[in-house]
Amino acid sequence: MPSKSPSEVVSPSAALAVLHRETHRHLRLNRRQPDYGFARGAVTVALMAAELPAACSEYPCVMARQPDGGWSLLAVTGLQSGHNLYVSDTGGWLGNHLPATLATWPFRLVREGGAPGSFLVAVQPSELSEAAGDPLFDATGAEAPWLLERLRQLVDTDTGLADTARQIAALDAAGVLCERSLQAVLADGSDVELNGFMVVDEAKLQALPEKTVHELHTQGVLSLAYLHLLSLRRFRPLVQRAGQRASVAERETLPVSGAQPEAPPVTGA
Repeated sequence: MPSKSPSEVVSPSAALAVLHRETHRHLRLNRRQPDYGFARGAVTVALMAAELPAACSEYPCVMARQPDGGWSLLAVTGLQSGHNLYVSDTGGWLGNHLPATLATWPFRLVREGGAPGSFLVAVQPSELSEAAGDPLFDATGAEAPWLLERLRQLVDTDTGLADTARQIAALDAAGVLCERSLQAVLADGSDVELNGFMVVDEAKLQALPEKTVHELHTQGVLSLAYLHLLSLRRFRPLVQRAGQRASVAERETLPVSGAQPEAPPVTGA
């Protein structure tokens, strides 16, 4: 039975290059037709807590502890390794809510020399072109207005992810997180298992002392907890989505039936 930990998110960071006004001065980005094919193999996408009001009605949203000990809030976008159910064959995003960590692609913040709080802006060079799209820099070498806005979004997203990790850590400290797993059978009969993720134990949340509840409320953590619990209802539609995708793939591999035999060639008398 195949399984996948939701903390195993595909990361294209190895191919990133530091954004430089001279190196990338004449390059462009096609913002009108973004390609999210790089996320096709990711079964989870990182979220900020601020995105939950929109994301909870579309994706199951879970928590996971990262290798460095920090916490992440993750939208579950697939059930089988290498199959993101929200990326189309052409690289389009099929969901209504586009997570901020994808909306800022192909730019990323990378740590400068491992120094805390020191970052460089990096870009995926393969997403840039000399011919199509909007220029990154103007004739004087200054950042284009849209690029400045994208960089602001990068910083806001990084700040939001850090705040989200803090909120989840508060839930963990309150003792209300527990590990869960999901097993399901798809429409084609295949078994899937998703494990390694954390959820809020609603009974433990309800049993918290009034003082702890007040502290979590003032930190904005309670809204995260309840929106996360609401999002777990989206697991069933996700399983159905996976089954539909499997059924479509199966039909596409079946031979075409009912084809007419080729007519014999017409010859003159």
